[in-house]
Amino acid sequence: MQTQQAILLHNRKVFHHFLSRFTLEQLNTIPEGFNNNIIWNIAHSLVTQQLLMYKLSGLSLQIPEEWVSLFAKGTKPERDITAEEVAAIDAALFSTYEQVVEDTKQGVFSSFRPYTTSTNMELNDIITAQTFVLFHDGLHIGTVLALAKLV
Repeated sequence: MQTQQAILLHNRKVFHHFLSRFTLEQLNTIPEGFNNNIIWNIAHSLVTQQLLMYKLSGLSLQIPEEWVSLFAKGTKPERDITAEEVAAIDAALFSTYEQVVEDTKQGVFSSFRPYTTSTNMELNDIITAQTFVLFHDGLHIGTVLALAKLV
């Protein structure tokens, strides 16, 4: 899982790049033809990683529960995210990464509840879940890149 963790860190750095270089207004802008924005995509990727790796392993999420209702699959931006919330999401990109590395070393991902994604990918273990998270991150990095050209 070390290679997967290195890719996860890379993805988190890409997301951080946008959070640190775009204004709050740009992060919250929903361009015509889109139903979400840059900050939603970044937070959604973070929430999805937590749900697929921690919740399906029967573990506590390492993020505020409120973020699930704001950014999980099936949600869309209902309000602008504040500067304080952006800072918290940015910090969580790296704190949750460090936590997953430590939790992997400690072997806390010992049980896993199988789950089939909306694209019919069967996640039967933590390794498949983490691999899927990387794929999912890539989709949302692509969306963020498209949004960044329009804000």
